[in-house]
Amino acid sequence: MRWLRIVLGLCPLLALSLSGCGRKAAQQSVPAPAVAKPPADVAKTYRFTGTVRSVDKDQSTVTIRHDEIPGFMSAMTMPFRVKNRELLDDVHPDDEVEGTLRVSDTASELTALDVTRPAPPKSLKLKMTGAGPVLETPPKLTEVGEVVPDFLMTTQDGKALKLSDLRGKVVVLTFIYTRCPLPDFCPLMDRKFADLEGRISAFPERAEHVRLLSVSFDPEHDTPEVLRQHAEVQGAKPPLWTFAVASHAELSKVASAIGLTYGPSKDEVIHNLVTVVIDPEGKLVDRESGKSWKTADLLKEIYRVVPRR
Repeated sequence: MRWLRIVLGLCPLLALSLSGCGRKAAQQSVPAPAVAKPPADVAKTYRFTGTVRSVDKDQSTVTIRHDEIPGFMSAMTMPFRVKNRELLDDVHPDDEVEGTLRVSDTASELTALDVTRPAPPKSLKLKMTGAGPVLETPPKLTEVGEVVPDFLMTTQDGKALKLSDLRGKVVVLTFIYTRCPLPDFCPLMDRKFADLEGRISAFPERAEHVRLLSVSFDPEHDTPEVLRQHAEVQGAKPPLWTFAVASHAELSKVASAIGLTYGPSKDEVIHNLVTVVIDPEGKLVDRESGKSWKTADLLKEIYRVVPRR
């Protein structure tokens, strides 16, 4: 019986010991609080069909007149970026294509592009003159040192403005439209001009000789009031940076001369990206096609022709 009393006496101690170990183990197994992660840049993909307008392998872009992309954007013509240049090896103007567009919060790119119907053979376009038939040549681009054609626009304040009204200033001219859905096209031009505005305004004596001009080619939507609100969002402060809109007829006076691919259409906006620097005499200083230009490089061109006292 003595051994039974000893065992019974040890039971409380054993139970107490086991329960203490259990508490310690439980405390050690409590997981650390989760650390919140920043939201991922989620990308979506869209399939589309369209017709190729131009191919620029140097800029890794292809301009396509695409049909409506359900759930994303209406039919329009615009340049698309590709990372894999091999996608452009067998693509030519007027080819009918199917593609896959990948869009994230900050960028877009074509990840697939297939020709569904090759372009028909080109026929020669002839122009009849008094001396007989001659080959019709495309409109001539304005060369560096030549005067940029004048055109009329309406500013965000509802005032009429001609490009020639800005003689005596260095003008940096680009073209956008406020409904552009791709973050690395028109919105990118806005960001680049905001950077230019910030850098130039830091030197008031230089800033008074420079004018940044963002012109919309979407007059049906981009009214002066729409542009005024858009300018406020972008932080544009006239007279240094002004938004304006031009009619299709006025845009046609300058578009081909500076390399702007533009054509009026009821249901779409047809365009590429072109930015030009114009000196105080209205002459072309620099033309940047596409979006790869850097603000630091453009500033050098601007300051090179700013009048010095």
